Amino acid sequence: MRQIFLAIALIAAPVAAFTGFELYASNTPAKTADLGDLSPFKTIVADVQSLASKGDLPGAAKRITDYETAWDQAETAIRPLNPTDWNNIDAASDAALKALRRSAPSADEVNKTLTDLMAVLKNPTQLAR
Repeated sequence: MRQIFLAIALIAAPVAAFTGFELYASNTPAKTADLGDLSPFKTIVADVQSLASKGDLPGAAKRITDYETAWDQAETAIRPLNPTDWNNIDAASDAALKALRRSAPSADEVNKTLTDLMAVLKNPTQLAR
């Protein structure tokens, strides 16, 4: 009788461990794809932030056009890698563009939207504030 219980235990233990792992693994969300090297975009945004912090909003507005052009040109390569993260960055980009292109841009709003954009570029999984 002891041998039967031992045999059942030796069979049940690995089956239970394997089943438990499979259940755990199937509930773990899949890792999303990386968007690749975003440093060129971060460099441009840093330039825009520098201009805006000095009060040169026209210069910042001009420089953010370089960002917009580069972002739009990279869309077909970057967007398919992770559409959700791309959309997060794109929404933050649109907010910064809108803030800088107002007829009378607010320095506070511009700086906030640029800070948000840089934060989302650094961590695309987060939404802009």
